[in-house]
Amino acid sequence: MARPIITFTSDFGSDDWFVGVVHGVLYGICPEARVVDLAHQIPPGHVAHAAFVLEAAAPDFPPETVHLAVVDPGVGTGRRALAARAHGQWFVGPDNGLLEWAACDPKAEFRSLTEERYFRQPVSRTFHGRDVFAPVAAHLARGEPFERLGQAIRDPVRLTGSVVRRVDGTLAGRVMLVDRFGNALTNLTEGDLTDAFPTLPETHLEVVVAGRVVSGLARSYGDSPVGTLLALVGSSGRLEIAQVGGNAAERLGLGEGDPVAVRARR
Repeated sequence: MARPIITFTSDFGSDDWFVGVVHGVLYGICPEARVVDLAHQIPPGHVAHAAFVLEAAAPDFPPETVHLAVVDPGVGTGRRALAARAHGQWFVGPDNGLLEWAACDPKAEFRSLTEERYFRQPVSRTFHGRDVFAPVAAHLARGEPFERLGQAIRDPVRLTGSVVRRVDGTLAGRVMLVDRFGNALTNLTEGDLTDAFPTLPETHLEVVVAGRVVSGLARSYGDSPVGTLLALVGSSGRLEIAQVGGNAAERLGLGEGDPVAVRARR
């Protein structure tokens, strides 16, 4: 039998002991698990950034993977703690929009984590990543039935800022993440582009961003000379703005939330 996989995403960084002790809790409950750290340099409290990372990464993992995500500025308040079954996988995290990709599955099921027998005791008021979410993720990984975790709910908090819109023949989205290479990843997927422009080849599209127009979609980062601005569908399956041999976000002053539009080339 394959060892269970638990991914871990947080805004804990690497300077403190927080990531390490969460690993300790996971292994204490499910020692056979393989824990994969997706990202821990999420800007503190930036839920949308973490949700995007989770959405981009989760499809590359096998069925039954448990995704533990903790970006939780509301820790200690009345916000709910959740587990979800969606896309053939499991998701555990706070009810603040972080589990948006799970909620996008029409068949998603959510449970409010209320069964304290699955928590680490005593539960602190400030570290639910260690005391609530990690233990639940580990119990799921070792086969604990989802239905035992708490009451079913139908109203998880949703993120609204990542909605893709179509306006007068234009596909409108936004920058969701700037990676370490300065590429600006958007919320516009390859499927969005195909649905919006089913008969147009990629070379007949243009991308409008930061007052600039980028004509056509490239096939790779090296398609053009150094210094050229490109738009392309990257490995995450999302539209990216890049600069050959340079930092597109720095050059254009791009940041998370900035608008991006795609239209037929004029």
